Amino acid sequence: MRTANDKSVRILSQRDQQWHKQAPDNMSYAIFSKFQKSEDQVFINGEVDERFIYENVHMGSKKSVNFVYSVPLEEQDRYVKCVEKAVDVLKEGRMKKVVLSRKQSFSKRTSDLEILTQLLDQYPEANCYFFHHPEIGKWIGATPEILLHVEEGKLQTMSLAGTALYKENKTHVWGQKELQEQQLVTDFITENLYKIGALRIEKSELKTVQAGSLIHLRTDINAAIDHQDIDSYIKALHPTPAVCGMPRDVAMEYLSKNENYDRSFYTGYLGMVDRDKASYFVNLRCMELHADHVDLYIGGGITELSNPESEYQETVDKLETMKKLLY
Repeated sequence: MRTANDKSVRILSQRDQQWHKQAPDNMSYAIFSKFQKSEDQVFINGEVDERFIYENVHMGSKKSVNFVYSVPLEEQDRYVKCVEKAVDVLKEGRMKKVVLSRKQSFSKRTSDLEILTQLLDQYPEANCYFFHHPEIGKWIGATPEILLHVEEGKLQTMSLAGTALYKENKTHVWGQKELQEQQLVTDFITENLYKIGALRIEKSELKTVQAGSLIHLRTDINAAIDHQDIDSYIKALHPTPAVCGMPRDVAMEYLSKNENYDRSFYTGYLGMVDRDKASYFVNLRCMELHADHVDLYIGGGITELSNPESEYQETVDKLETMKKLLY
């Protein structure tokens, strides 16, 4: 794993193929958890803990690829109708937001190592990872979102929402829908941290940040904590409205009845935990690697102000950023 704006890559691995479903109590470890936390969580014991410095293979240049891919019209129609239904429900007032996602498969024309190299080259400002367990499979991603970082009694997290294509030398003007969506996520996080007992909660000014060819709205949130029960903070924050919706229980119920596919580890979380600190990240901008193809996962936040066709186009834009890694 390599964290944002860092050249150091860390490798945690175990010496056998055992599937550990509980965290060890005497060593560093990595965790890979599904969107709906279950017994399918994976803990990687850090029996081998190595680091190396990665230099951009393409000397700072971003790979430019022109490609054309077709999206089945039935998939576009299905997602647009799914958004339309969600907007109608949102207007009734029981939900303020719901995050709808989908996945799309593409043939794999290069090796896993080359995909990882492209990921590290093209996403220096994201948190990049490669996960593999023989009983689970291979996943790779470049997520811009921190779920939480805990160190020396301090907790750091962020609210991240809104997506647009990055355009060089142009200032993006965010619409009311994106600003509202961002505020919902920020309010959820600060309120839940307060309920769990966090102290001195501080919020940064709202900012626009870049992640690859996309930009997002982000608010950094810091707090003091008086104990190290990390699980309680994970339960308080995951899943955030940025990947689920709000109210959380209502949105989760809606997704279980209407999304109609298994997200698996997409929008779950991953992290590395040491004795004195722990960092967890939301699993966004990710793909599952198979022998001859990959499954790309994308989604977007829906509010009553959403335009279904625009929401579909947002998933296409997100898809394109990861699709470039395959060629």
